[in-house]
Amino acid sequence: MTFHELSERTVLITGVSGAIGSRLAATFGSHGSRVIGTYRHGAEAAERAISGIPDDRGSLIRAKLDDAEAARQLWQQANAVADVDTLVVNAAALVPTPLTGSDSTAWDAGWDESLRVNVVGAATLMREAAIAFAAKGFGSIIIISSWAGQQGSRIADLGAYAASKAAIRNFGQTLARAYAKEGVRVYTIAPGVVDAGMGTADLEPDAVRTVAQGLAMGQHVDAQEIAELAAFLATDRAPSLTGSTLDLNGASYLR
Repeated sequence: MTFHELSERTVLITGVSGAIGSRLAATFGSHGSRVIGTYRHGAEAAERAISGIPDDRGSLIRAKLDDAEAARQLWQQANAVADVDTLVVNAAALVPTPLTGSDSTAWDAGWDESLRVNVVGAATLMREAAIAFAAKGFGSIIIISSWAGQQGSRIADLGAYAASKAAIRNFGQTLARAYAKEGVRVYTIAPGVVDAGMGTADLEPDAVRTVAQGLAMGQHVDAQEIAELAAFLATDRAPSLTGSTLDLNGASYLR
């Protein structure tokens, strides 16, 4: 059994301009990993996310992961920078799909974008990574999912988002089983409401506190917890966890 120090890892992290992605980049970077981050919008935030990574071991690629070809191009671009052995699938589209109303435009658009970005683009990138990792005999794929992918969305108009998260988790399980003997590990982290995530980004402070009070621990998941767990999984210290979904919600959802 081989444990991999994070200083030996080259990690591709999608969506580093967001709150969770920036913590992922900083955490892997602080452990000495070479970090290749992607962003679609928010160039300044993406730059800040990798600015603290020492020794010029942080790089950025602007990528729009909304179809299979875009995902394949990103994989090629990233490996032109360095030989990637860890993939963290963090970027996702959170688009409303209203359950009520006579206008179907938002419904159609929301499902289309959710499936293109969160499923087709993400799954294609994971497929490319798994093929490459199998050829070298090791590699980790870590999916940042959501508890909504486990139980459906508690917000009725985010049904497409929840369904897409369930789909990519299921595909991760398929990859884990298919490539287990080749040393490829696939893990899913399913956080609850994150302190600085998409679920609270547009809420007023009082509303954020109200959400927290309704949780078992009375607090949101700290985004740093997600980053630390992802970093641990990338070391391959618990290879038998491959295929698992790790719930990170402070006992607010148990299964």
